[in-house]
Amino acid sequence: MNYIVLDLEWNQPQEERFTVAEPFRFDSEIIEIGAIRLNDRFEEADSFVSYVKPRYYKTVNSSVVRLTKIRSNQLESAPAFPEAMRRFLDWCGRPCCLCSWSKTDASVLLDNMLLCGMEAEAESDLWFCDLQRIFGREILKDEHKCALETAVDMMHLPKDRAHDALNDARNTVRICERMDLAAYIEEYRYRYACYAEDRMRGLRDGKLLPHGTACTEDDELGTMRCPYCGETLRFGEWTVGLGAFLGYARCAEGDEYLCKMKRRRVPGGDALCSRVIYEMSDDFWDIYQTAVETNGLLTDSV
Repeated sequence: MNYIVLDLEWNQPQEERFTVAEPFRFDSEIIEIGAIRLNDRFEEADSFVSYVKPRYYKTVNSSVVRLTKIRSNQLESAPAFPEAMRRFLDWCGRPCCLCSWSKTDASVLLDNMLLCGMEAEAESDLWFCDLQRIFGREILKDEHKCALETAVDMMHLPKDRAHDALNDARNTVRICERMDLAAYIEEYRYRYACYAEDRMRGLRDGKLLPHGTACTEDDELGTMRCPYCGETLRFGEWTVGLGAFLGYARCAEGDEYLCKMKRRRVPGGDALCSRVIYEMSDDFWDIYQTAVETNGLLTDSV
């Protein structure tokens, strides 16, 4: 497994009305990729950086300029996203685990890949790791999220200017060198399941259900197709944790999945229910079991 510390910078629409809505809501277009390859001791071994020429939001949002110092004219000669991404994946090697500070970069990366027709690459041998979670849970012994800049300051580490993709990747590596990643990373390594399908079907953004409808019993939200054996699975043994409903499914071949479903009320009393599905990992299994032990299994409609 090749371990890559990744950081992304992305542009956003000038106004909400200009946001791309099809085939899904897309408001984060990558304009810079920065990454550090780690060696066997989880130290910096090589680096990658590339600007990306935007296709949808061609003028860099003024707030993004202030944050990243990236201006539109700097991106004019950069490769388009598919070319930049393929160069990056070639540099990463496969299989690879893309490690970032929080899960946000992972979902932004996958959305950009899907919108650019790179579905096959997005679902092939790509693993992810949330270094923010490892830092909080194993170092701070706290479930609260800690910002990257805060973590760097907390550990009294030197830091390069923030909101530059390569700089932030390097700042993240400095924290990694203070953590025992060899002991933690396999436990926290994760993969999405059905990401592309759910994105295209709108299930990540949310499905509107009438008032009183149990989201965990909805046929579309509560089932999935195993990407390995093709079996249709229904999530069950629902519990509550991480501010969401958590459901479990297992195929006949033994592959296990965790569904994280969120529900929020909308005007009129209906509910917008969204889901994300992960292949079961040691960390997710611990989360799920802790939720069951703490809150029990749901027996009533939710």
